[in-house]
Amino acid sequence: MQSSILWLIPTLPLVGFAVNGLLSLGSARSERGAAKGFVAALAVAMPAAAFLITLLGIATLVQFPGQALVQSLWHWLPIGAEGLAFGLLFDRLTALMLLFITGIGTLIHVYSIGYMWQDRGFARFMAYLNLFMASMIILVLGDSLVATFLGWEGVGLCSYLLIGFWHKTTAYNDAARKAFVINRIGDLGFLLGAFCLFAAMGDAGSLRYADISAWFTAAPKEVVGSGLVVAAAALLFLGCTGKSAQVPLLTWLPDAMAGPTPVSALIHAATMVTSGVYLVARLADVFVLAPQVMTAITLIGLVTAVYGAIAGLVQQDIKKVLAYSTVSQLGFMFMAAGVGAFDVALFHVFTHAFFKATLFLGAGSVIHALHHEQDMRRMGGLAKALPITYSSMWFGWYAIIGMPLASGFMSKDLILERLFAAGDLGVLVGIAALLTALLTAIYMSRMMYLVFWSPSRIDPATRAHVHESPFTMTMPLFILGIGSLIVGTAWVGFSEVMDKQMHLDFFAQWLAPVLGHAQTVVAAGHAPHEGHGLVWMVMIFGTIAAVIGWLIAMLLFRRGPRGSSEPGPLTGFAAAWTDGFDRVYDLAVIRPTRGLSWILARIIDQALIGSITRTVADIAVFLGEGYSTLQRSRLRSSLAMSVVGVVVIIAVLLWPGAGR
Repeated sequence: MQSSILWLIPTLPLVGFAVNGLLSLGSARSERGAAKGFVAALAVAMPAAAFLITLLGIATLVQFPGQALVQSLWHWLPIGAEGLAFGLLFDRLTALMLLFITGIGTLIHVYSIGYMWQDRGFARFMAYLNLFMASMIILVLGDSLVATFLGWEGVGLCSYLLIGFWHKTTAYNDAARKAFVINRIGDLGFLLGAFCLFAAMGDAGSLRYADISAWFTAAPKEVVGSGLVVAAAALLFLGCTGKSAQVPLLTWLPDAMAGPTPVSALIHAATMVTSGVYLVARLADVFVLAPQVMTAITLIGLVTAVYGAIAGLVQQDIKKVLAYSTVSQLGFMFMAAGVGAFDVALFHVFTHAFFKATLFLGAGSVIHALHHEQDMRRMGGLAKALPITYSSMWFGWYAIIGMPLASGFMSKDLILERLFAAGDLGVLVGIAALLTALLTAIYMSRMMYLVFWSPSRIDPATRAHVHESPFTMTMPLFILGIGSLIVGTAWVGFSEVMDKQMHLDFFAQWLAPVLGHAQTVVAAGHAPHEGHGLVWMVMIFGTIAAVIGWLIAMLLFRRGPRGSSEPGPLTGFAAAWTDGFDRVYDLAVIRPTRGLSWILARIIDQALIGSITRTVADIAVFLGEGYSTLQRSRLRSSLAMSVVGVVVIIAVLLWPGAGR
């Protein structure tokens, strides 16, 4: 179904970026109160307007079930038989993603006003946020892999700009470059995967999602597990590991905490890092025909979830705890996608956006109140001093550890349920995921004890000035906190309440027109099971894991850290564990590259090529100087040389056989 307004959704934030970007060039003027007010109003109004248009689009989809809104803007590239237009696709999957990208994004923009108001780069920061919003919208709204890749690269650029926003600090610049480089590795996989996908479709080759879905839906059995399809799925998943921080391309995300806290909430919790899950779901019809890759996705998701959970246990920086928590939760999403539960993976994306944005913004509020202190060992006793921040973070904590009826409880238990129902491998992965959920409860409860529930360890001078954050920060924080508790009801079977014979749910039914075929293919490969006993088993054990994790954290950390710092062996383990991948990269990639560079620079360039160049130059100088000595400005010398030349020419001509 054609639409004429879809182009406004990415264009509005792009206008905000252009205007605020121009204002930021005149930094002195943009720092005045009136100018700052205009910058803030424009930066918030643009994503808010995009959110309203998204709601209009969702209302249209509800009115016309099974339909999708499309808009072709211009002929773009000569790819495929008919060429490729730059088009927009607003179906139910796009609507879901845009709902929290624009909605939560708007709230984070509001939060940023209070958090960044005193910063000299306020206009530039808000412009970058708007540019990120435009790029993320294009990523999920584009109707082809090429359009998605445009947004994919855009959010990578914005990530670089925002992580290194405080660019006068070398460590922050290093973190920004690290994110940029690691994401480029994944992006190469994205491109190569798109090429393989195009080739796998043969004469019908296309990069439009509608064409890809139609072709793979009707693909012959010979396509299942074929070389090009497996290569395409594996390479595209490599792209997802970069954006969504999966093993082995995960080390950039914890370092990305160098950026301002709103950046962590917007890019590294609610939106950009989930784009890999979105791409896997968007191409679900492709991935289900590559079972080897699906198994790899499940196992890599498990390893990532476990790694992130263990790393979260040993962090002292409040933002680093949440960063590794994001890594772990992304692993849960990919575990679900790997067993074909794409709708459940997206549901966890949805709930995670709320509770993790709440926790990050709450952490920012704590940091703001403590004058940029981030070490949890120097916190404690803040529950009464920061009541709104505390209550909001409590909501987020309650959700993420999986306590009953909260959003995290609903989505995480669904993941565990689908894992246990996916066969022998799924059962093993499910057990490991359940233990990871226990670790999640421990490290998140540890954070709450060290920050809010343990005795205060705050410097007296700082404690005297601790106060709640301004309304522009606490209002979005509290809204997201409430959302963390209630958005899980999107999976409650409302129709089951009306008719007990029907076992439907709102969220899954909403995504069925997009994901239904792929999940049918997956279900056909699994033995049927009776789900009610499994549901209750997962619910009970998931709740027990959350409670036990909370109790373990209470026993260990209710009085705060042991002494002024953690025990030495734990500190050493923390460094070894969290820096492990960086050390592997250093040994396997960086040092060999430096060695090869030294060989090329010293031996090849300076010694070999340099010596040849200098030798040629010396010979040229020698010949030139020798010839110049013969060119004397004396008449007798010139006549003598002329005579010698004539004699040589005559001799050559008179030489026997020279004329034949």
